[in-house]
Amino acid sequence: MHVTDNLLAAYEATLEASPVYMRFRGMPVCESLGPRESMMLFSCLDSVAIASGETIYQAGEASDNTMRLVIEGRVSVISPLRDGYIELGAGDTFGLFSFLDEERLHSASLQAITDVTLLTLNREYFNVITLEDPALGNHLLRFMFRLLSRMSLKLETEYAAMHNYVTARRV
Repeated sequence: MHVTDNLLAAYEATLEASPVYMRFRGMPVCESLGPRESMMLFSCLDSVAIASGETIYQAGEASDNTMRLVIEGRVSVISPLRDGYIELGAGDTFGLFSFLDEERLHSASLQAITDVTLLTLNREYFNVITLEDPALGNHLLRFMFRLLSRMSLKLETEYAAMHNYVTARRV
């Protein structure tokens, strides 16, 4: 038992010395997690480095069922349905719809504006988490629902503004 405790303490110390982990601890996904739960979740994620200018994925490509969290850097989101682009930064999540719906194609192209560090969660691994640690899986589901709720509210607000603009021009 003593060896296991020492290994756990060493692992915790190693994580706490990691700049990527420390940034992760400050992200919205960790808001209601304690230190142990945050460490457990972090250990389930893969860290991916993307070079500036590199394309992460293209609109219309098949999903790889992976949700991504920006830890560091900036990413441009270019949608064929919009003029211009949106910029994502540290703390932003993308790929949620493709993560949830394996048949959905990516709706936008994403490209690294700067060097980027991402943490990724694959759908198959998420399924294992929900079976092995239901409380952590439930936390992740609530986080995803909050993201979807914010996206829905933003769309409703944009729709209302567009509706008001069109209605006002008819007068």
